[in-house]
Order: sequence, then structure tokens, then C-alpha cells
Amino acid sequence: MTEFLEVALSFPAIVFSFGLIAVFLYWIVVILGALDVDVVPFGADVDAEVETGGSFWSAFGFGEVPFTVVLSLWITLGWIVTVLGTTWVRSADMVVPAAVSGVAMLVAGIGVGMLGAKLLSGPLSKIFADAPATAHRDLIGKVCVVRTGTVTTDTGQAELAEEDGTIHLINVRRSVHEPDGIDDELFSRHSKLVIFDYDESAKVFLVVPVAMPPEVSLDVP
Repeated sequence: MTEFLEVALSFPAIVFSFGLIAVFLYWIVVILGALDVDVVPFGADVDAEVETGGSFWSAFGFGEVPFTVVLSLWITLGWIVTVLGTTWVRSADMVVPAAVSGVAMLVAGIGVGMLGAKLLSGPLSKIFADAPATAHRDLIGKVCVVRTGTVTTDTGQAELAEEDGTIHLINVRRSVHEPDGIDDELFSRHSKLVIFDYDESAKVFLVVPVAMPPEVSLDVP
């Protein structure tokens, strides 16, 4: 274990080690629903506005795969190559300067990582391409469940489950025109909200609580 940590924290593996930690933390935050991204698909995209690399990544043969997925694959594969490569060089007792072998392993990690990410993105792109597209307007009137700590006019995410099993993790906001008298607790985690509009400019869904107080008159644009 000590030898493994030494390799992982030495050049060139350490270049990818820090990236791997960042990737791990990123996906943990995404899973927990605390990161504010446009749309994170769990089985489908919304109006084809999934976080993708678009034509830039397609030009390099990555297909319609989200940038974060490609980067995660690249860093992970690069880390594996540099760790295994450095371990092999050390065990072989090769008479090669450490700086030279380190640079060679770094180049190999970058190259093999990119090639591996490209090969894996082919099958993955089919998954994203085959996901049934759903227009934003199709979600208006549906009920979603808050997944972040709360929903405000500036931040918030919610999960929407459709009858066919498709699940959307969407960005939601309270309306700035929301009537007075609505308790903030109605927007807390696990609360049920109704989508009543979509803000094209901000690319977020506007929501109100399912259980509206009887004294509140809902009159939002």
C-alpha cells in the first residue's frame, strides 16, 4: 500500500491523481444533486440540451458525449497508465533517468487516455443519442421532488420521474413574481413542486409548491 501511494503521488502519476480526485468529487456532488449544471440526464435528455461537447468533441471523434464524461474517462485512463507504467519501470530496474521515464509515462498517459476515451465514447454516444428527447414545454404541469437543500430564485435542482421510468434531474427556481405568504419550508429537500413555466433565457424551470396555502392566490406570469 505504501509503494502504491508513493507511485500515485510521484511524477507523472500525480498529475492525473489530482485530476482523478477532482473527477471523483465532481460526480459525488452531481449524484447528491448539489452541483448546478444545465441538465444532468439519468436516462434521457431534455430538449437535447444535455451538457455535451457538441461539434468540438465530434470533430475529434468523441461523438455526442458530455464533456465531463469524456474528461473523466481521459483522466482515469491516464492515471491507470502512468501508475502501471511507473510501477513496471521501477520493478524492471531499467537504467533510465527518472526524468526521462517520467516524461515518457506522462506522454503515454495523455495519449492512451485520449485514445481510450475516444474508443469508449463510441458506444456511450449511442446511449445519449438514443435517449428519447423531451421538450422543455412537455414537463410543464408535472410534479417534481426537490433534491437540493432548498430552492430559491437563484439555485435549486429537482428530480422528475415520468410514467415510462425516465428520470430527469432539472434546474428549478422560484419565480421573482411569486406571491407573498409561501413558506420557504415548502421548497426544502424532498418537497413536491409543480412546474408551471420554463425560462428560456436562464434555462431553468419555474416551480411552485404542490400544497399551496389556501390564503395565497397564485397569479404568476
